[in-house]
Amino acid sequence: MIGFEEVVVWATAIIFFISSALNISGPEFVKAEFAQWKYPPWLRFAVGAVESGSAMAFLYPGFSFYGACLGLAVLVGVFFSLAKTGEWLRMMLPFMLAAICVGLIASH
Repeated sequence: MIGFEEVVVWATAIIFFISSALNISGPEFVKAEFAQWKYPPWLRFAVGAVESGSAMAFLYPGFSFYGACLGLAVLVGVFFSLAKTGEWLRMMLPFMLAAICVGLIASH
């Protein structure tokens, strides 16, 4: 039987994979966000790579701690970016993901 923690880890990994794919493929809304935050265009590739690494670490047995640490590092950047532009309501999903990451780190 699949445990609750496995479901949470898989769901979190999927979210980070989707976010990674969006950052790397760079649809216009993602490019516009990075431009709005005054970040260089190459940064979305770096963020996407770290998100992808986080997602892969979540799925590799025994490495969810490292996935959570990488994910939390990205999320700190997300919080900073959204706070810079006053996008407080957009912080709900990042806060939930950060809480999951903190919980996984604490349970390690």
